Amino acid sequence: MKYNSKRKKRKKIRNRKLLFVLILVVTIVVVIFAIKNRTENRTENRTENKAESLVGNWTIDGTTNYEFDDKGNGKLKVPTKEYKFTYIIDNNKIHLDFEDDKATDSDFEYTFEDGKLILKGLNTYIGEYKLTKQN
Repeated sequence: MKYNSKRKKRKKIRNRKLLFVLILVVTIVVVIFAIKNRTENRTENRTENKAESLVGNWTIDGTTNYEFDDKGNGKLKVPTKEYKFTYIIDNNKIHLDFEDDKATDSDFEYTFEDGKLILKGLNTYIGEYKLTKQN
């Protein structure tokens, strides 16, 4: 009888240890995924917020207009021509890659200030351009 009793106690202790280890492993995995998700969401939100802020029609002077969609495509519209481009955002920089060779690919640093889109030319177009969003 004593042997069965000791055996049951050892089995009970072993089961508790296994349960504790299992709970510990599950907790660690959940914490790791939560941290990873939180980090990814912050990065995605920063990128999405910048891209969403850029989406729309912007004008420099009423005749030179930039149009950005939410898929990385856009158009530069001037009175006599329209130039399609794709754009890539990297932090606070935007690269415009024009389809037409007559338009020059360009890089800008961009920010938003008082509801305006501020583009600072980094290569071809040096200078600062203030664009107003059109409805």
